[in-house]
Amino acid sequence: MNNPLSWFDVTKTSIILLLYVVVTYLGVAFRDVIIETDTAMLLLLLNIVSGVLLRKRIAYVITAISIVAFHFFVLPEHNSFRFQNYQHIITFSVMAFSGVFAVRLTQSQQQKIEENQILRAELNSNYDLASVLAALNESHAIAEASIVHLEQHFKMRAQVWLFAPQLHCLATHQKLSKVTYQPLIERFRRRQQHHIEYLSPSLSLHPLDGQSGMFGVLLIDGLSEQVFNPILITLISLSLARSEANTALTAAKEANQLEQMRNTLLAAVSHDLKTPLGAIIGSATTLSDTSLRLPEQTQQELLQSIAEEGYSLNRSLTKLLDISRYSIKTLIPKCDWVEPEEMIGSAIKRVEQVIKSHPINLCGDTILVSLDYTLIEQIIANLVENAAKYSPAGCAIDIQTNYRYGHFIIEIADRGCGVAPEDRLRIFERFYRSEQVKVKGTGLGLAICQLIVAAHNGEISVLSRAGGGSVFAVKIPCEKYELTDIYE
Repeated sequence: MNNPLSWFDVTKTSIILLLYVVVTYLGVAFRDVIIETDTAMLLLLLNIVSGVLLRKRIAYVITAISIVAFHFFVLPEHNSFRFQNYQHIITFSVMAFSGVFAVRLTQSQQQKIEENQILRAELNSNYDLASVLAALNESHAIAEASIVHLEQHFKMRAQVWLFAPQLHCLATHQKLSKVTYQPLIERFRRRQQHHIEYLSPSLSLHPLDGQSGMFGVLLIDGLSEQVFNPILITLISLSLARSEANTALTAAKEANQLEQMRNTLLAAVSHDLKTPLGAIIGSATTLSDTSLRLPEQTQQELLQSIAEEGYSLNRSLTKLLDISRYSIKTLIPKCDWVEPEEMIGSAIKRVEQVIKSHPINLCGDTILVSLDYTLIEQIIANLVENAAKYSPAGCAIDIQTNYRYGHFIIEIADRGCGVAPEDRLRIFERFYRSEQVKVKGTGLGLAICQLIVAAHNGEISVLSRAGGGSVFAVKIPCEKYELTDIYE
């Protein structure tokens, strides 16, 4: 159906009709000065203008009226439809043919221009949708963006359904019910149709196809008479297929990493735990042999060896269990007001067996900060234990706490062998062991620290210490409770 005339259309038509009247009047009033062909050329120019500016039917009607008026008023015999001679017949014929041809030509060009504008608008719309979908990775976000685009540009409501792992509505327009259309989607899936199904003049089902076949359905509830562009289905299908493939690839990578971690964990257990177990078994076997008469000092040394190796074994097992439990997704800090000195004291007590030959120097103001007590205590224990392992006996371990710019900062410094520049980026990896120094351990202590610090949105780093050794710095954003008034 044609759209009704607007005020603008009526105004244009009136102005052009007035121009026709003016030209015809001039041709009649000044017929002694203006010859018939000049008037015909002016009317032909108006016919071209009509074809450009007016609607098709109106342009043809006005052109026909101008041809009749030219014959009746301008050509001799005046005020009649007779021809005086053959020249007038030729003039009239050329006038009629040129007028109709001009309108037809201009209307055809105008239609092509409008079609090109529509096509350009569709291309821009498709480009906008492709740009938006290309920037999204999650299937749900892609589906939501597609539904919003269809409503904004085409006045269509839509739902996106996926078949795997089971039939579910990924996203829907707020005015469409999932329950209402689920039976239709289930029937469409059972039929495995790979073509569009029209359920009503406004409701249609469009299959979403990928490399492995149809994986979903786009339901369209059209609110306009505009024909749905199949390119949109291709864009949505490719984007959803890409997202699903990326999800499957991520899952495969995670499974592969988990398997690699299990293999590495098994290797670490068989290698690093075998040594303390061997020492424990050897010492216990020697002590239990009744045929041997060992001096009391030797017996005490063997018992001490069993205790130390048992402690080492317990620490290694604890770290192995921690690293298997912790991940960035599942490790959620439970923050509460804690005093750093109390956490440090508790952490030192946990590793006192390892650091008994290393004095501890603690420096820092008394403050109260919001942190996860257990997790931060574990960071401190691991860093202090690490400092003791890589430092000669008798060397002090310096611990300094501070609060600056909304961050709690703790620095643990030692006088050990230091960290080689090429190892600074890798020492926080799981099971990584430096080739520079041979020290017993699983290579998990710093990896656990990295996980806990990341869960707090903090940073951990290592620097060389002036005079030899390393400084491990942990910086965690948190709130501080002012204690000045309390202690005063």
